[in-house]
Amino acid sequence: MKKVIISVDSAADIPRELAAEKGIEIMPMYVVADRNTLRDGINVDGRWIFDYVERTGIIPKTSAVSPAEYMDFFAPFVKGGAAVVHLSFCGALSSTHRNAVLASARSGDVFVLDTKNLGGGIGLLALKACEMRDNGVPAEEIYSELKALVPKARVSYLLDSVEYLRLGGRCSAASALGASLFSIKPCAGMVDGRIEILEKFKGRSKAARSLYTDRLIEKYPYADKSAVFIYHSGISGDELESAAGKLRNAGFRKIITAENGSIISLHSAPKAFGIHFMA
Repeated sequence: MKKVIISVDSAADIPRELAAEKGIEIMPMYVVADRNTLRDGINVDGRWIFDYVERTGIIPKTSAVSPAEYMDFFAPFVKGGAAVVHLSFCGALSSTHRNAVLASARSGDVFVLDTKNLGGGIGLLALKACEMRDNGVPAEEIYSELKALVPKARVSYLLDSVEYLRLGGRCSAASALGASLFSIKPCAGMVDGRIEILEKFKGRSKAARSLYTDRLIEKYPYADKSAVFIYHSGISGDELESAAGKLRNAGFRKIITAENGSIISLHSAPKAFGIHFMA
């Protein structure tokens, strides 16, 4: 049976040490700032984005990975006799998925899944894929099983500020001012491959994040408790541990804490906080 390689686009924001432990390969996506093209997770991260925006008031752009780059990425695995299951960033938000599919058609034994997601919506599927790989499941079957799981991902972020949405043209200045004046913290989430505002929380940041955690636990009592991701941008360790404790008490067995990478940070701003799991 062929060896199976599990790979993801870097917007999965899987911690490097976890990727190394599980044998997950990562394809860096691109950020463009000052005419420089930077590789997500290599020479740009979320903190770099925040420093740049604070200094310039400008939101950097993203650039899709080309088909040729994907072919170069897949080639060593395929030439080594392996099959690849690649979990791509949401196809409705970027041409990255389409380019990976184009590359797969020329690369051989490569299966590209549109996760219709980002962050833990990719990461959780990758963990499921690794489990199947380790149990000897072939690549094509892993792809089919994951495709059925895509709609079960629950991915959302509680935004501490809508300033990046305003700077990026996704929110008017008036709406941003209203959110600031009334201490509104929008919860943005993925729905069928689209980013939508799912709920709005009011009050101080820490209290809103605590309520957001409680609301998710209450809303999804029958969630898949095998793993959950906590993503954040500069949240204190004590607060992260409090959220992890709540999730642990709710029955989640593996709790993975990770910082938001540059792709997510381009839209979410500092202090963003997300909890991702499978329903």
